[in-house]
Amino acid sequence: MEYMALWFILGIIFMLLWTTKGIKGWVKAAVIVYYIVLSYVFISRKEAIYAEYHTLPVPEQFWDNNSAWVESMLGFFFVPFLLVLLFNYYGWFKAARGTAQKFWIALSIVPAGVVYACLFFIFSMYGYRP
Repeated sequence: MEYMALWFILGIIFMLLWTTKGIKGWVKAAVIVYYIVLSYVFISRKEAIYAEYHTLPVPEQFWDNNSAWVESMLGFFFVPFLLVLLFNYYGWFKAARGTAQKFWIALSIVPAGVVYACLFFIFSMYGYRP
């Protein structure tokens, strides 16, 4: 249950990737493998950090290492996600016919950006430091 937010974020990324037209199947498969391997590495290292400092009271070094690890992984998770999202928006905007459709597509960037920022914030909470 500890990594439920990670699975939720990966589900959104995979659904977005699955519905993206214009990306070949092998590229989609490569991105999925990338995220699976990245998630494995992320969870493995996070669990290793936890096991290394599993004492009470929790030492300050645990919070430093955990926060640094999550911070370093943010870019690996969210930059490719942003690129796929922007690729989708570019395709939708290019395929739009008329000013009204382009307006609504451009307007939908705002809620998509809010969702992206929320997912970024949720993932960054894995590096929470009290």
